[in-house]
Amino acid sequence: MISIHIFHTRSTAPVSEMADLPASDSLNPGNLQLVSKLKNPSGSCSVDVGTMWWETGGQKEPCIITACEYTVSLWKPLDTWQWKKVYSWHFTEVPVLQIVSVPDVYNLVCVALGNLEIREIRALLYSSDDESEKQLLLKSGNIQSVLGLTKKRLVSSSRTPCDQQIEIMTFAEDGGSKEKQFLMSPEETILTFAEVQGMQEALLGTTIMNNIVIWNLKTGQLLKKMHIGDSYQASVCHKAYSEMGLLFVVLRHPCAKGSESLGSPVFQLIVMNPKTALSLGVMLYCLPNGQAGRFLEGDVKDNFAAAVLTSGKIAIWDLLLGHCTALLPPISDQNWSFVKWSGTDSHLLVGQKDGNVFVYHYY
Repeated sequence: MISIHIFHTRSTAPVSEMADLPASDSLNPGNLQLVSKLKNPSGSCSVDVGTMWWETGGQKEPCIITACEYTVSLWKPLDTWQWKKVYSWHFTEVPVLQIVSVPDVYNLVCVALGNLEIREIRALLYSSDDESEKQLLLKSGNIQSVLGLTKKRLVSSSRTPCDQQIEIMTFAEDGGSKEKQFLMSPEETILTFAEVQGMQEALLGTTIMNNIVIWNLKTGQLLKKMHIGDSYQASVCHKAYSEMGLLFVVLRHPCAKGSESLGSPVFQLIVMNPKTALSLGVMLYCLPNGQAGRFLEGDVKDNFAAAVLTSGKIAIWDLLLGHCTALLPPISDQNWSFVKWSGTDSHLLVGQKDGNVFVYHYY
């Protein structure tokens, strides 16, 4: 289950570029409560959002990171659910594609830069003590996928002229790379990575050939390649769990066909036996009757999944109960463009293309 704790912060600093607290949350359905809004300071197109712990003024605080095309901003919490922009990193040549959160790392955020594909991964650092900042180039090239892992690690898959490289990078205290390790290549393009909850030192990946592969992170060995069948075409993994020797994998389902009885499926839970490589569908996560839309972008945390749909709405599912628990319609006639679960509490961060980010409490 999601562990719930509320931000407790104290600040006497003057408020500058502070987000406004919405006057009304009448648009919020079900168990979503609008608690805050961050106004885009740059005016450019918004691309991603994330949360992490950052040390400001001598204490670690749960901060929000927002990314526009050429700007990444750090926001610290103030009282009454308001936020102050502390610092922004600016880019001039290559736009930002996504924020890459790395668990267990403080005072550092990673970003992926590129146009249609990732070309660079950078670490962004900032110290409020002396107001110093720097950018560290971690990796460049033809990068297909990247994910922040526990124990201060970052995994990435990249294509070289000769072969594919899957690299694990461990961060040093100054944000640089302390050590590198290479994983055995499955000789297929990796679409996404996912750590396996409940199985230490295991990493899962989905490939362009509809295979799921699993590595031992200690040895770098490729343990198994499991084909999940054509019925899961174009599906990629969002989350993996291990229990009693079985793998439970949450896939996004962008190409699934809807039915009158089930509605439109967006996510699917499958179970796999790593020893036999057999898989079986367990549950489809569909939209309520009368709702339409397919998967555009989404996020899974613990036993909850959220997705931005082609209809412009956001839908939330309880993966244990199996049904949709909340629908969030567009606000101010603007469709939602991305959604992320907070890594520091039980909140949902959703954004629009105009750069505004809304913070919802999910209960």
